[in-house]
Amino acid sequence: MSRCATSKICSDLSNSIICELPIDVLHRILDLIPIKHVVRTSILSKHWRQLWSTQPNLVFDPLFFQYVSNIRDSAPSIIHKIIMKHIGPILGFHLISKTDSFAQSDVDQFIIFVSNHGIQKLTLDMANNEKYVLPDSIFTCATLTHLKLSRCFFKLPVGTKFPYLVSLQLENSTIDSPVGSNIISLVLPMLETLELTCCADVDCVDLVCPKLVSLSILSSYRVTFECFNVNPIFTVIKHLCLDGSSLKNLGSYHVPDRLDVSLTLQSMRICDLKISVKRIICALCLLRNSPNLIELDIDEVVKVDETICHSEELFDYLSKAENQVNEALGMIQTVRLRKFKGTTTEMYLIQVILAHSPKLERMIIEQCKKSHSTSGNQHLKTLISYLRASPNAEIKYT
Repeated sequence: MSRCATSKICSDLSNSIICELPIDVLHRILDLIPIKHVVRTSILSKHWRQLWSTQPNLVFDPLFFQYVSNIRDSAPSIIHKIIMKHIGPILGFHLISKTDSFAQSDVDQFIIFVSNHGIQKLTLDMANNEKYVLPDSIFTCATLTHLKLSRCFFKLPVGTKFPYLVSLQLENSTIDSPVGSNIISLVLPMLETLELTCCADVDCVDLVCPKLVSLSILSSYRVTFECFNVNPIFTVIKHLCLDGSSLKNLGSYHVPDRLDVSLTLQSMRICDLKISVKRIICALCLLRNSPNLIELDIDEVVKVDETICHSEELFDYLSKAENQVNEALGMIQTVRLRKFKGTTTEMYLIQVILAHSPKLERMIIEQCKKSHSTSGNQHLKTLISYLRASPNAEIKYT
């Protein structure tokens, strides 16, 4: 038998095996392929001819836009052709472009179309200079479970309710402020994850999220300790992520010794932490009011002030606040410090954590990429020599 004939038999056998796979498995295979190649699968066989048009997840990512640029075509035009030829439900629609901008009317058409085809997961992240204004149709889309918006502007209609939304991520987005002191109520009965990054006017929204588990607030919501006392959201979440500016906002008001409520936090992450006495006091307050908290994650200590004045002020406070520190770190089992640079303040912070965490099991320190390995070895030797309150505490330096 010739090599050509053998190759044809193997090819036919391979096609036969693949064609016998369930349709949902074939769709998962197509999910792993860039959309420009998904369309090309129609030439494989009669079985594949219409398969691409039933693909439930449509991803238009940087690879797609690079392909469009190479063939010098119009991205909105191609996307429009793809969705108009689509057959069946569209469960996922992801428009992610760091280079291409879209006309308001084009995106409106996309959203109206997918809203009528059972959309569950929607991502909008476009390189528009002006924020994209969401159409009203998005607020009547009851099938949405995951919504991720970047550089968007929207006005919430009265009575807006996403009954099945599980995850909501907003970045560089703005909610239209109501006239006067009116507060907009947004009911999200199934929401578990909420992320707000560099968003404006989210304070005007009263979020009703009884099942919220994870909350991330980065340079957005003006969090106060009063929010923790009054807003039910803060008493039900198990995972909280704040950044340095959020801690600064907390410290701009009176820092209570005790909150009126007990928090159910299991983990807390602090990003871009600029060490100061005020921020440390705020962090300790949250930790002390979270009796179930076992994980602490500090994602980069930035702009550390190494002047003698500020360093001595911090060291002096921590040395006198031993009872508060003991209470705050009493249940911590895992601590992770990312982008470690080996500054004096970072080393002292680690020393304090090790000395006051009796249940600590793991201290994971991730060295900043710009640091030298030789300095890393020196830091590790110093860290190992620190006194540990927990005999089981292990230091992992990566």
